[in-house]
Amino acid sequence: MTQPIRRVWTFRSDSDPSREYQTLQYTDGTTSCQCPGWTRRVAADGSRSCKHTRWVDLGTAERHCNATHDYETQNTKPHTHHAPHQIKTAPRLGQRKFAV
Repeated sequence: MTQPIRRVWTFRSDSDPSREYQTLQYTDGTTSCQCPGWTRRVAADGSRSCKHTRWVDLGTAERHCNATHDYETQNTKPHTHHAPHQIKTAPRLGQRKFAV
């Protein structure tokens, strides 16, 4: 089962500026990252961490990231209700056209 994503940060690699890594924060507060530091290192208790996820946890990720996207604000916007569509038909040949 996949957790819904709350926010995404994109970080440029320090060793290769042409590479970028995405760090995800899920709605339950957990984080994951694409960088080699997070994918290759697993602690004895099974947890993972890298500098990008630590920046997210510390609240300093915006200072280091290239881009960010917040998915949670999209879900909290009020839904706009539009008026129902009216079907308008063209008048038959020889009939008058009325404005509605």
